[in-house]
Amino acid sequence: MRAVVLACAAQAVYVVAFVMFKTAARGMPPLIARRPFQTVGRILRSRRWLIGFVILLAGFAMGDLALLSLPLATALPAYGFSLVLLLLAGSHRFGERLTAPEWAATVIAALAMGLMALSVLLEPGNVLHDTPHRPPVAAVPPLWELAVVVVPSLVIPVWMFCARDRVVMGRHARPLTGVAYGIGAGALLGTAEVFGLGMALLPKEDRTDVLGTPYLVLFLLAGAFGLGLMSIGLQRCRLIILVTVVTVTAKLHMLLSATLLYGEPWPHDWMLLLLRMASVLLAATAVAAYPRHERRRRRPVPTPVEPEKPSAYVGRRRRNTVPSV
Repeated sequence: MRAVVLACAAQAVYVVAFVMFKTAARGMPPLIARRPFQTVGRILRSRRWLIGFVILLAGFAMGDLALLSLPLATALPAYGFSLVLLLLAGSHRFGERLTAPEWAATVIAALAMGLMALSVLLEPGNVLHDTPHRPPVAAVPPLWELAVVVVPSLVIPVWMFCARDRVVMGRHARPLTGVAYGIGAGALLGTAEVFGLGMALLPKEDRTDVLGTPYLVLFLLAGAFGLGLMSIGLQRCRLIILVTVVTVTAKLHMLLSATLLYGEPWPHDWMLLLLRMASVLLAATAVAAYPRHERRRRRPVPTPVEPEKPSAYVGRRRRNTVPSV
């Protein structure tokens, strides 16, 4: 039970860090992805952003400690606890409101996390107290496994920005809700979480030589790109939508990647296996259900102003005026 509490605390720490990032991004000059060095310089000069980064690292460490004694799918419903905190922070701190379709997508995401945990809790045995059985983690995983995990986290952001969520300029332009930023940053941060978990799962004899493994390098690179992309999104989009999509995408990517790299256990019973697969599809559906553009606001129609009629007195004076000779 201690691991469950630790997983919930880690999610709460994440929310605090994201609020710090949002507050810091609002006070920065415009962050532009096409100018990476300028963007990195502006981010690193923000003291508030650096404090949020330290808080986020603490959340990463707490989450990895919880996953050492919990199956990954069991720890995911802690996201439901963080969702409540996220909604409170977004509404009271930044005045954000969700539309009906956004509420529906958020409920679907929470339901997906709950079904994922249910697929573990219905298995025979006490999964909350027994350490999950995972095969030994290799110091250097096969190259094809690393490619399967890393390549999608790089391709997905490029595809989303180039093909799906291009900014439309002109008269009919509408701001983006942050779905593209959320999916891109979520894939990268999910990759960082996967390799952070890999460092925690390494045997004791390999932890001393962690610099000789690809886990630390990939953790730092994926985390840096993910945080940079998320900071750009937080400057332009709402906190609730962006962080929700980031979390769902990151946890989904982490679950599938940890299954490949570390042998994350899946149910053996076919009914529970179908439940787990349905929860994965439901999480993907929730991300796809979020509207990509902000709701168009109606502009007030100006009231027509009738032209003033000249007064009769002025008209008479003009008619009675006789030019002097």
